[in-house]
Amino acid sequence: MPARASAPPLLDAETIEFIQRRVSIYVAGCDADNVPASARGWGCKVSGDGRAITVFVARAQSTALLRDVEENRRVAAVFSRPTSNRTVQFKGSDARVTGLAPDDAQTIAAYVGSFLVEVQKLGHSAPFVHAMFAARPDEMAAIVFTPTDGFAQTPGPGAGAPLRKG
Repeated sequence: MPARASAPPLLDAETIEFIQRRVSIYVAGCDADNVPASARGWGCKVSGDGRAITVFVARAQSTALLRDVEENRRVAAVFSRPTSNRTVQFKGSDARVTGLAPDDAQTIAAYVGSFLVEVQKLGHSAPFVHAMFAARPDEMAAIVFTPTDGFAQTPGPGAGAPLRKG
């Protein structure tokens, strides 16, 4: 019997580029009673094969979220471009919390810089953005997950439509 091919990843090259720059990121989970917890994402990276997303969060702002992810491994991440409201959401059920990899601090700094460029177009200042993202790398955590579901969430008639695989 031939080996069964694995399903194609949810993320194509254009979506990967979109979620890594100039977007507002929110990461959410819930506890066993479905009480939600969420936190602002501080950037993300996608694995080379497009099958895993890593989002970064500040531990102090994410205590409940990190606890919930460690307990049940479920997560959702929303990526929205402030100037256009284009939004996508990905969900996973295999999330794990890790520390930062050696190059993650640079990934976070690049994300903050690109987010600043985006929100300055809306009138937000550099000091405001830098205050939002004031933490040291040792105060950060990474949440790694395989997206199993993806949805277009841009406001309008297509909101909630599943993203196609492959």
